[in-house]
Amino acid sequence: MNKKIPKYALTFLIFISSCSYFEQNDFIVTETISNEPNESIFYSVYQTGIDNYRFEFSANYGTDTTKLFEYYLNDAVYTVMNFSITRNDDTLKIQTNMPTENICAETKHKTIVMLTNE
Repeated sequence: MNKKIPKYALTFLIFISSCSYFEQNDFIVTETISNEPNESIFYSVYQTGIDNYRFEFSANYGTDTTKLFEYYLNDAVYTVMNFSITRNDDTLKIQTNMPTENICAETKHKTIVMLTNE
């Protein structure tokens, strides 16, 4: 008896395997960068593969949390990532020792958060 797999089933399996929802990301740590009275800014680190990590930068206002941006670190160990934080008025500059494009986002309280290696 020869059973054929319907074409739509194969298409469905390909679609499911490509969805990022099903990717396994292992949570490692959350670190607070800035803790002001009205908001706190932090990042969470997830391992996305062998020596591959995702840094998710977010801002928290009471019970509301908003993702600002992500940074991916490939072929390294996340503990080599160092941050130097400087605040100037409404700008929070996060300087890293790893190569990165300048990434910038604004929080609900109008704080500008910048990730740079300069």
